[in-house]
Amino acid sequence: MQFFIILGLIVGILAIALIGMAIRLFLVKNGEVRGGCAGKNPMMQEEGTACTMCGAMPTEECQAEPA
Repeated sequence: MQFFIILGLIVGILAIALIGMAIRLFLVKNGEVRGGCAGKNPMMQEEGTACTMCGAMPTEECQAEPA
């Protein structure tokens, strides 16, 4: 019985989190989710990978238009 209570709490918390993310998508202009450039990610800086959003290299400034 206690197992089902804990399972229900876990499922409920996950459902609230997913609903919150879905609501945010509806409230954000054009349903866009903000992303970041490779320069902000230390792992990407080490690999020298270009940003998938704007094409900037980790040493360059983000070329995406500010929101």
